[in-house]
Amino acid sequence: MGLFDQIKFLPREVKIFVATEAFLGIGMGILGFVLNFHFLALNISPEEIGALNSIGTFVMGLFSLPAGFMARHFGRKRVFITGIVLIGLGYLMFGIGTTLYAFYPAQIIQFIGVSLLVSTEIQLLFSYAGTSEAETLSYSLLFAVFTLFSGIGTLMGGFIPQFLKYGTTKYQWSIYISALSIFLVAILRGLFLPCRNNNKLNSAEKIEAKNLTENFKEHLNSKIIILTLYLFLMGMVFSVVIPFQNVIIKFTTGWHDEAVSYVLTANGIILFFASIIMPWLINELGVIRSYYYVYAINIGLAFILYFKMLPIAFVLIFLLRSGSFTLFLNMVDSQTMSAVEEDKRDFFGGARTFLRSIGGAIGSFIAGYVIQRGKSTLPFLITSLVLLISFVYFEFLVKPIFIKELEKKEEGV
Repeated sequence: MGLFDQIKFLPREVKIFVATEAFLGIGMGILGFVLNFHFLALNISPEEIGALNSIGTFVMGLFSLPAGFMARHFGRKRVFITGIVLIGLGYLMFGIGTTLYAFYPAQIIQFIGVSLLVSTEIQLLFSYAGTSEAETLSYSLLFAVFTLFSGIGTLMGGFIPQFLKYGTTKYQWSIYISALSIFLVAILRGLFLPCRNNNKLNSAEKIEAKNLTENFKEHLNSKIIILTLYLFLMGMVFSVVIPFQNVIIKFTTGWHDEAVSYVLTANGIILFFASIIMPWLINELGVIRSYYYVYAINIGLAFILYFKMLPIAFVLIFLLRSGSFTLFLNMVDSQTMSAVEEDKRDFFGGARTFLRSIGGAIGSFIAGYVIQRGKSTLPFLITSLVLLISFVYFEFLVKPIFIKELEKKEEGV
């Protein structure tokens, strides 16, 4: 069956989920482009931005385990929608604030929302998908739509400040528009997505529910420990570059804001295609061989970007690296969640966010520190080294889990 035929037969809930992701991508794309520039215009240094990002990822990790248990008790959809609303509220507060200390509450609220969202999003989507094949395709489509419209949002972020220059900085109205887009996602998904959560407890079960510690012990096993520690490394790899990519491009190339927005828009288009080809790559090469190829490409490209080169060469290699890295992250998120049993996915969703957030906080702090000292390409060298460490971890600990799960699927277990 061709790709379009597979999409055609996806459940209606999955199609709604994927379609509304466009507004999430636009909102996050706009904010992701303008927020650092908004901070810099308010005389907040890259090191202070790094500390702000570290606080955000720490808060996200802190709330991730409770988010998993909240999803079990109150339903994934309710927690999911609450998270989106909090993200929008945080964005709105970024637009209103004018000092570093005003941005900390905004960052905390936003990342509580992000924690609730990422701790429930994949599980909720997979509950609508129904089969493992539909799970992989649904996740690929979701991320493809997000990255495509995130690119559109990035382009909008480059142009809106030229037309709406009013406010504390010329980026303020862009931030308000991004908040509006996020609130629209919450409304649409709240209205049109059904409450479906096999793990949600009924009233009688809630009375007899175990406490948090007992639930933790019940769900924790060696597989989840191995996978969440792997995602700790992924969080570090992600946060060394991604939160600062607009600043890195601007400092490395010396280009103006509009040119940087073009680069990040092209980046969004590349991420779209990288997301689309993930199911095809896994079908053609298999899970393990796909990991080997994608690891080799990502380590090599990140290492190359550390060295001084012409701006146009840097941008081209940056775009290649970004596409391959997105493909890699999609594989990691999809395959690790698929390897976990349905009744443990809410717990795993919280635990993986917790560990990934700790890794992300470390990565953001390191990146802000080195960029503040004028070393705008050093984050890529750090990325290549952490990726190499994660590959060794994958080879000896994660790969056996994936192989075992693949054997179960082949046997029809």
